[in-house]
Amino acid sequence: MDSITTPEIRGESTLGRIGILAVLLASYIGYARTLHFNFAYDDFLIIVFNPRVHSLHFLWSYFTQQVWAQVGNGPGNLYRPLFMTWLLANYEAFGLSPAGWHFTSVLTHLLATLLVYRLARKLIPGSPLPALIAGAVFGLHPIHVEAVAWISGVTEPLAACFFLGSFLCFIRFREGVTGSWAWLALSLVLFAGAAFSKETTIVLPALIAVYEFCFRRDQSVGEWVRSSTVRIVPYVAIAGLYLATRSSVLHGMAHPISDVGLRTSVLTLPWVVSFYISQTLAPIGLGPFYDINYTNAVSTAGLLLPAAVLLVFAIGVLWWTRKSHSYVPLFLAGWFLLTLLPAFGVFLLMPRYEGVHDRYLYLPSAAFALLVGYTWKRVFPSAKTSLQIAIGVLLLVLLTIATRHQAAYWENDLVLFTRAKAVAPHNPLAKLNLAAELIRRGRFENASGELQSVIAQNPQMGVAFSLAAKSAYFLGDYSRAENYYARSLQLSPAEPEQIYYLGLSHIKMGEYSQGLSILLKGLSLWPSSPGYHYAIGLAYAGMGEWRQARDEYKLELGLSNPDPAAGPALQQAQERLAQESGSFSPAR
Repeated sequence: MDSITTPEIRGESTLGRIGILAVLLASYIGYARTLHFNFAYDDFLIIVFNPRVHSLHFLWSYFTQQVWAQVGNGPGNLYRPLFMTWLLANYEAFGLSPAGWHFTSVLTHLLATLLVYRLARKLIPGSPLPALIAGAVFGLHPIHVEAVAWISGVTEPLAACFFLGSFLCFIRFREGVTGSWAWLALSLVLFAGAAFSKETTIVLPALIAVYEFCFRRDQSVGEWVRSSTVRIVPYVAIAGLYLATRSSVLHGMAHPISDVGLRTSVLTLPWVVSFYISQTLAPIGLGPFYDINYTNAVSTAGLLLPAAVLLVFAIGVLWWTRKSHSYVPLFLAGWFLLTLLPAFGVFLLMPRYEGVHDRYLYLPSAAFALLVGYTWKRVFPSAKTSLQIAIGVLLLVLLTIATRHQAAYWENDLVLFTRAKAVAPHNPLAKLNLAAELIRRGRFENASGELQSVIAQNPQMGVAFSLAAKSAYFLGDYSRAENYYARSLQLSPAEPEQIYYLGLSHIKMGEYSQGLSILLKGLSLWPSSPGYHYAIGLAYAGMGEWRQARDEYKLELGLSNPDPAAGPALQQAQERLAQESGSFSPAR
């Protein structure tokens, strides 16, 4: 077997230069339509309505607070200061114009694709064609659509650029080229950038250890262990620094929020692994959510079949390693599993409907792309270059079409969550998000139908009752709205909007004192929440207490974002007071 397969590339052929430009152009075309897309999904919470990424004033807070600090004071699980800095830089450059955000996301993905190509040139020496195939597969693999077409998904290509750059610099250091220690220093800096962009990249030291094992030079075991340890220690130190900082900011390494028992989650892990492998090999039926086949016992479908898939995968890797007389397949299998390992931790931590996502395959799929390139070289060891180019161009065209088609589902929230429901009909989050978007668009009847389905399937889901109540309110069914809001408050913590519409529901039914009591409690909890003073004014007006109503409307108009209906309501209250005092004159 080969001892090391990473000779220095002293120059790039014309074929290589033209080829990689073609790959990058095709990748850009595959995602070009996203430049016309809107913000989607969590973009609104993390970008559009997040003051923390709208001002340089918050820059330092990215390093001292969790990603979701703007929505609560909880410890959270995400500490990604460089990702937050990226969002700030985009806001400074483009404001809230989504086209610019999408453009930089695509450019970041193109850079990651270029780095995969450069890594392929290191691992697969000789003709650039296999490396170009690897670059094409990575650049246009449909599994990347979530990470590239979704603006908030940029954390994946951003972290991958740091990760791949760091690993390439390490290889340069290992080659002993001139200035090799500078390459090591740059590698460590880039690794720190990767870790502070996304926590999953801290597996790099383990990947370097696998690389050291697979591509070790002629050394005794003892010499190899000593030399490898010396090279890996600085990376472990960087990982330790990140973890210590993360633990300090988040008050712990991680905080489980799963509503699934640990035994069930562990028994389901084989399905999760086989799911990710199948998504990599056959990326069809992709969406933002999936139906997860949880299992509580050893069964053929839930455990034995996925375990058999993993066994076949392992046997295949070992066979290919022996067949090719190279450790490249073994190294790439290690890459795939190590970079996917954090996704298993996410699965154990997250609630039952959010455990798996396409974006977690971004870095692991680099190994798949490299393996395709390596296999290409073995399948076409002496085929004519023109034939290989023809097949490669056909592959490029097919992948471009597939990626453009898949990217279309991220155009906006209505398209995205309609797709989510089609892909995962048993995942209530798909229907809940679709219903919320339908409500936002004023399609309350359609939203109500989706929510009735969720409630029938999950009668303990408070958010479903809350959204169903809002739909009922705007459909004029205030009695049902009141019942749904009451049920929602029994199942989940109160939110300002719930109390607001619950109070209004009572007012609409003529139950002014009940509505007033509810709204006053809500105002005591959220004194600056817009709409409350206006709604309280309506309750007072309904009871004929126009002076109190007038005062509440004035308080509403004094808020930074008042309910616009408060203005006409104030005028009405003043007219009624004038009538009562006998000073109102129609001629005025």
